[in-house]
Amino acid sequence: MSTAGYPERPDAGEDVSRPDWAGGAQAAEDERSLQQLRESETRYRRLFETAQDGILLLDASTGQIADVNPFMVDMLGYPREHFLGRRLWEIGPVKDEEASRKAFLELQEKRYVRYEDLPLETFEGRRVQVEFVSNVYAVGDSEVIQCNIRNVSARKLAETALRETSRKIAELHRAAHQLETCEREEDVYLMAVDAAERVLGFLECSLYIKVGDRLVVKAASSEAIANVGLEIPLEGRGGGLAAETIDTDAASRFGSAAQAPESCLRDPALQSGISVPLNHLGVIQIRSPVRDAFTEEDARLLGLLAGYTAEAMRRIRLQRELREQATRDPLTGVYNRRYFTEVIAQEVSRSRRHGRPIGFLMVDVNRFKQINDQLGHVAGDRVLKEVGALLQSAVRGEDFVIRYGGDEFLIVLPETDGETSVVEARIRNTLDRWNAANPTLLPFRLDLAIGEAHWLPQSEEAIEEALAEADRRMYEQKRGAR
Repeated sequence: MSTAGYPERPDAGEDVSRPDWAGGAQAAEDERSLQQLRESETRYRRLFETAQDGILLLDASTGQIADVNPFMVDMLGYPREHFLGRRLWEIGPVKDEEASRKAFLELQEKRYVRYEDLPLETFEGRRVQVEFVSNVYAVGDSEVIQCNIRNVSARKLAETALRETSRKIAELHRAAHQLETCEREEDVYLMAVDAAERVLGFLECSLYIKVGDRLVVKAASSEAIANVGLEIPLEGRGGGLAAETIDTDAASRFGSAAQAPESCLRDPALQSGISVPLNHLGVIQIRSPVRDAFTEEDARLLGLLAGYTAEAMRRIRLQRELREQATRDPLTGVYNRRYFTEVIAQEVSRSRRHGRPIGFLMVDVNRFKQINDQLGHVAGDRVLKEVGALLQSAVRGEDFVIRYGGDEFLIVLPETDGETSVVEARIRNTLDRWNAANPTLLPFRLDLAIGEAHWLPQSEEAIEEALAEADRRMYEQKRGAR
């Protein structure tokens, strides 16, 4: 039978369910999906290769490492082959095998684990602090563990440095409170240097105080104790960096001999240093034979200590000035009667304790009324100043001169053993030299009437009786001079 006009019968097994154009569309779709998969894999591989965190890919069932990214290799220094096929606790960095096994079991169970401070060890043996985060996710019919490892060593170092700085500042504040309790400047010097050495760790520290036209080392740390007592001039090149610091009231820091200021006195053992002013009162310096030994933070902390030290010094000096104003005669500079009232009880107690007498010299300026009448009160005031200075120069350091009233002065001589006559003779000799040096100040020689007396610790008489005796003898001498 003729088959003309009909299509031929398809061969057995040939798909006749869809036309050729439908098969072509599916193939195109499959190709697009395959291309997208390739692009996704490429993007992932690019991210994996360029990530700035370490990445490990592990088989979820065995815990074996399937892949490692370059950052992880560079971070720990092990070759890539060292990681592949090994378990996490076998790669060397993770030292605690038991803990690592437990962590892996926890990861399998919870599908997530995180360590914020995990110590790893590099190929060279260096410790690295890392943040470790692991997740489990499905890939096809299997599961993969991705471990992200971030190097947090720098952050940990910064946190440690911050904690240490906070500790030092807290210790400095405690030192500041202690400085507030100091009653003597010498104690302030010692406490400041102790804080520099003990709290801040500065082994070579020296504290200079301005005394007249010089800077004097008043205290030093253990490594620089030989500097105590050293004096340097404030003027000229001999003063060095310390003199420049107090003159400019500005701090300086250097990390090598080449960087040291020109004013720095050359010393082959000096490489690093910081010099900080004490608000024109002095200078505190630290130094080291090591280059770049001190940081900006060190300079800031030393500046805090210098501020606390200067404040304590100012407080003590102000208190001393106020005491001086309260106990000193403003005209002559000698002690006033109020001071005598405060200290005489202490002297009496000490005299009784040691069994030694107290000597008194009552001193009056002869013809003082005549000086005021003829030359005026300005000249009279000058004479009183000169007499006060003259008496101060003639007595011992433990004696004290008091302006008792008007043109009368009282000299208290503790523990004299009755030798007031020696002091009186010294005053007379000093007065003779003064008259020789000031021949034109007065129309006549300056003369003093002096009466002496003693208070004996074994006697029953009051101090006032000894003072009255000295006053009586002074007036007898005064009448004799007329």
